[in-house]
Amino acid sequence: MKKVDRKIAITLDVDWAPDFIIAEVATLLRKRQVRATWFVTHASPAIDDLRNSPDLFELGIHPNFLPCSTHGVNVEAVLDHCMALVPDAVSYRSHSIYQSGRLYAAILARTPIRVDANTFLPGWPNIQPIMHVLSEGILTRVPFFWIDDFEMCKEYKSWTYERFKDQTGLQVFAFHPLHVYLNSSSLTTYDDLKRTVGSLVSADEKDIQPFRQSGAGAKTMFDDVVKSARETGGGLLIKEFA
Repeated sequence: MKKVDRKIAITLDVDWAPDFIIAEVATLLRKRQVRATWFVTHASPAIDDLRNSPDLFELGIHPNFLPCSTHGVNVEAVLDHCMALVPDAVSYRSHSIYQSGRLYAAILARTPIRVDANTFLPGWPNIQPIMHVLSEGILTRVPFFWIDDFEMCKEYKSWTYERFKDQTGLQVFAFHPLHVYLNSSSLTTYDDLKRTVGSLVSADEKDIQPFRQSGAGAKTMFDDVVKSARETGGGLLIKEFA
C-alpha cells in the first residue's frame, strides 16, 4: 500500500469555553498523547493547566478585532490584551478569521507572533505554508481546511476523517471545545444553549449537559481526527512552522 504524505495539526478556538469543557477536551488529547494548539480568548485555571503539558499543547492567541470586543477598542489594545494572556505566543487565529494587510503589519511590529492560522481553504488538498513578506518581517501563514461550525452549515455533513485519509499535504483542523463537548451537528443547538445559559464562560456543567447530542457530530469527528493524528506521529503544533 502506498504511503500518503499528509501531516495533521489539531487546533482549538477556545471561544470562552468554561473550564470543565477545556479540561475534558485536554484529557482526551492527553490520553492519546496527541498534540494540539489552543487559541486562547481568556485567562482561567484550565488554561493555566494546559501549560503543564508543553510537549503536547501550544498556546496561541485568539484575538477579537470586531466592534464591541471585550479584548479592546482597537487593534493595538486587542493585541496587548491577548499577549498579556499568553506572553510567549508565536501563533494566532483571529475571532471570525478577521484579517487585513494592516493587521499583519501591526502583529509583526507589536508582538512576537510569527505564524498566522487565519486562512480557511475548505477541503483543499496539498496545502503548504505560505511565507508572507512585509517590511515589518515575515509572517508564515498556515491555512486550515476544516472547521466544525462550517461543517454544520453544509447540506450534506460528514463527521468522519475517512474522506481525508488519502489526501496529501498539510491538514489543519479547527475545533471549538464547546462543540466537541456538545457533539454539535448543527448551530441550532449552540444558539439554543446561548439563549438559555447566557454567559458560557461561567456556565455550570448542569446547565450545559442537557444540550449534549448523540449520534454523529463534532465529538465523533474530533475522536476520529485525534486517532488519525496519533497514527501519523501525534500531530503538529502551529508554532513548528515559525
